[in-house]
Parts: sequence; structure tokens; C-alpha cells
Amino acid sequence: MAIIKRKGPKGTKYGVKIKVNGEPNWVGTYETWRDAKDAELKALAQRPRRSGRIPTVLELAGAEIHDGGKITMTWPDGEWAQKETGRKDSSVRRLRDGLRPFVREFGDRRVDSFKRDEALTWARARGANVQQAVRQFFNCALERELVEKNHFAKLGASKRKRRVDRPDFTIITDEEYARLCKAARESRADGYGLILEGAVLAVGETAMRPQEIFALHCEDVNLTDNVIRIWKALDLASGKMTWPKDDEARTIVMSPALRKHLLQMPRLGKILFPAPRGGYMLAANWSKHWHSIRATAGMPAQEFYELKHRAITWMINPVDEGGLGLDFATAAEMVGHDDGGYLIATVYSKLGKKQAVDRAQRAMDAYNARQAGRHLSVVGGK
Repeated sequence: MAIIKRKGPKGTKYGVKIKVNGEPNWVGTYETWRDAKDAELKALAQRPRRSGRIPTVLELAGAEIHDGGKITMTWPDGEWAQKETGRKDSSVRRLRDGLRPFVREFGDRRVDSFKRDEALTWARARGANVQQAVRQFFNCALERELVEKNHFAKLGASKRKRRVDRPDFTIITDEEYARLCKAARESRADGYGLILEGAVLAVGETAMRPQEIFALHCEDVNLTDNVIRIWKALDLASGKMTWPKDDEARTIVMSPALRKHLLQMPRLGKILFPAPRGGYMLAANWSKHWHSIRATAGMPAQEFYELKHRAITWMINPVDEGGLGLDFATAAEMVGHDDGGYLIATVYSKLGKKQAVDRAQRAMDAYNARQAGRHLSVVGGK
């Protein structure tokens, strides 16, 4: 089953296709994603059930519980994925980690034996990652016509907010950012400290993701044109190369600070930001460096990835406030969003509420000054 997004001269349409008795069946084309999803669910509910034996949870997951309690599984290998390039290794690991508690508790149950009340009771007590994995698992069962309905969908549980959406989230200040850069530079007595500082600048100045910066080679930096080409990403757990954000290559423009730093930063081989002994920087190695950097800077809770928020805010802030003054669509292109700037416009407008009030107040003061000037008269003039 699939919802197919199609862009045409009359706008975006959404097509729906499901499987009936193992064969693809076209349902129709709809104006909105919500209408397409409703049509998909209705068509799935009305199709005839496939005859034959229904597998257990263990069987459908291709899972095995080993001595000592360790669980291995093949799911979601072979299942339909929304992206043409398939799921990233990190996504597969996350889905398997989330499904393991369910497999451990219900491994011998047939996948069609669950009812809505049991699904609600069990899933609502679990975290978002477990809920997502089990929901996706039963979507696969629905795709294979093993169940009539996914009882683990639409649980009504509140979605965990991203940290950037939480009321207490703030963008680091310029002074805090400078402290992090200084701590990175001075964390090593040799020139490798400049490489660590370069990694901080790469995220804080361009909004590249850690997986993207640690996949960069020196040849990806074009100093003549002042750009960096992003065309791959590094799985920081396994060391495998994968696609960047939204599976699309992009070109970003370097800031003056990043360009200046890259010109003086030492090169230890073909990799732009390598591990100390060469080779790609993996999560276990980087976490040690970052923990030391943020602790030295007096910011022990600062996440490396969140420097990206600082970069985006700087890109869209007005020029008179020290920003680049980019429109949302241009900033989205630099960051690697394919929504034309919608996410940046909605999320970062919330973060900038206080700044927005200050800007509006300054604009109103300037307007009042201009209006007052129009009513001044020259005393004693001819």
C-alpha cells in the first residue's frame, strides 16, 4: 500500500494504491494527503481477507529469542519503504529496538489476535519509539493482508515534542557559541584542536548535520566558488555511507568564519574532519571529544546537533541584527529541507517571538519619529 505524491501543472495530487490478493490495485487520486489517507484506510477495510495460516509476531518479525534474552530479527527487511533508496541503517536499528519489547511479550501470539482495547492499554504506557515501531509493524501486517485493521494506529497519545518546540528551549548566544569554539580549539595541544573547532563551526555556521560533516572529504570543499557540496552522509554508529537529508545532494555557501578557519585548519588525509588517528569519526569517538568541549565551555547539557538551530536563526535574522536576512525558502535550500521553508517559518518564528516584539517596538518608535517630524514647523521662517 502506498500514497504517491505527484507534482503537476495544477498542483500536488495524492494517488492511493493498495494490494488485493497480493496484486496492486489502484484506488484513486485525491487533492489532499488527508483525503488520500482516509481513502486508503477505507479501501483496506473493505478488501477481502487472504486465506491461509496467520503468522505469529515472532514469525512475521523474523525474530529469535536467544539464550540470555537477546532478540534478533530480520524485520523490516523486505518491507515497503517510503523512500526509493530504502531505510537508512539508523532507521532500521531504531525500529528493531522499538519492537523488541513487543516481541518479548507477545512473540507467540498471532498478529490478528489483538483487539483495540488491548492495543491502547499496552502501547500508551510505552514511549514514542516503541509506539512508532509497533505501529509500523502492524502496517506491514496490513500491507500483507494479515489483519483487517491496525489497532496500534491513532493511539491518541500525545506526541513527544521535539526539544526545539519545548517552552524552555533557547538558541545559544553568540558568547556561548564563542566559548564552545574556544574550548574545542584548546582541547588539544596539537593542531587537532583546530579540526575539532572546524567541526563546531561547520554545524554552527551552515546547519549541516553531524552525519554530513563527518562524511566530507577535502575535495568536497570548493574554495574558489566558496561552496561545500553535500552528497553523502555517514552512519555514525556503523561507519557506513548513506544518503544526506531527504536523499538529495545540495550545495551550501560557506560563511566567512568557516572559510577562514578551513584555510588554516590542518589536513590529515582525504577526510575533512577525521578521527585523531585518521579514518571517519564515529559516534563513540566524537562523544568523548564533545563531552570534554561542552564541559570546558560550562555548557554540559549542550547537544552538538543543536548548533544547527543557531545557524538557521543566524541565516534568517535581519541584517541590522547581525544576521544574513535570508528568506525562508533560501534558508531551507541551504539546510536541506524540501518544504520550501515551511518548517523554518513555523518553528523558528516561535523561537523568535521575543525578538519579534523587540523588532516591532523599534519599528513603531521609528514610525512615530517620522510622523512627529512631519508636523514640525520652522519658527521665524519667511
